[in-house]
Amino acid sequence: MKNIEEKILMAEEKIKQLQNKRKKLISQQKQEERKKRDKRIYEKRAVFESIFTESKNLAKDEFYQLITSLIRKEEVNIKIQKIVEKREQTENQNTKNQEEETDIEE
Repeated sequence: MKNIEEKILMAEEKIKQLQNKRKKLISQQKQEERKKRDKRIYEKRAVFESIFTESKNLAKDEFYQLITSLIRKEEVNIKIQKIVEKREQTENQNTKNQEEETDIEE
């Protein structure tokens, strides 16, 4: 009976360890996603500032006002969608070409 109780305690301890490991991995994943997002935001803001150098002096609200006054959201979203579709077509064509090259080599 004592042997079974020890096994139960060991199993419960193992469960706690795995739960803690899971929490740590989730936290690590969120941190990596945050870093990627921050990098993306910094890069895009840097591009904008390199084109519109005076925008460096704008506060967050002023920057937002500027962007929203310059663009028509629907038009930009359509343009973005077209760019993404074109990129996907290019990637699909490249994949197809690579597959064909592999078939020829075999």
